[in-house]
Amino acid sequence: MPWFDQHAGDDPRDFLRRLDELIAEAGVLDALGLCAGPAGLRRFVVRAEIREGRVRVVGLDAPRLARGGGPPSAFEAGASRLEAALDDLRRRLPRHQAFTRVAVGLVRDTSDGAQPEVSFRFDDDGQGYGVDQLRQPLGECAPMEDPAYVRALADWASRIEEVRGNWQIARGDWMFESGRLDDGERASIATALGTWHPTQRRFSWLLATPAGEEGPFVEPDVFVDLAGAAELACFAAARLGALGVFQGTSEQGQQFFAAIRA
Repeated sequence: MPWFDQHAGDDPRDFLRRLDELIAEAGVLDALGLCAGPAGLRRFVVRAEIREGRVRVVGLDAPRLARGGGPPSAFEAGASRLEAALDDLRRRLPRHQAFTRVAVGLVRDTSDGAQPEVSFRFDDDGQGYGVDQLRQPLGECAPMEDPAYVRALADWASRIEEVRGNWQIARGDWMFESGRLDDGERASIATALGTWHPTQRRFSWLLATPAGEEGPFVEPDVFVDLAGAAELACFAAARLGALGVFQGTSEQGQQFFAAIRA
């Protein structure tokens, strides 16, 4: 008998309500959000099962969408938290309802205010459950997942690595003014690229002319983590023909990036 039919009893709606409460209390939804990443279209199914007495993630069904997005962008960082949350959920369930396998599907649109749709299939109910049974997400892809940007990033990979190899981080006081950068050790001719706000996870361009025509370069602000901000800075510097990138912390706590030209 399927897991749901076996445990739902005479009032399936009440059973679903209680199950939803336990899922939220265990932090499963928060863990899935961490895995999905801060922005972008998402459509994926995570599989987990009991191994050595604990829930372990054993598979991910997440094909890339043709228009950008699909797979969870922070899965490696969030997988252990998802395992812990699913383990917590299993302990909260009555002993006779404890599962040994689970498949969790997530669909996220990018329209304002849209909440992810999350679905659970326990034990035999998850047999054959995959992304083909999830609807397509609605909205535009995140700029960093724009297919044109991803292709351009691959085309420029070797040049970007050259720029990344000349990365300079401020070790003390520094100053940037009128195209000149002084980090206390050397003076350089540089171009301000952008700033990254750590609490808002927002990269804001300072270039007068975009470094490219792809999505992330033409948006005034791009919501990314620090690694994404560094990628944008390297790519822009490479397209400007710069030698490297400077990174320093402003008095306001933001990260400042500049392309070193000479």
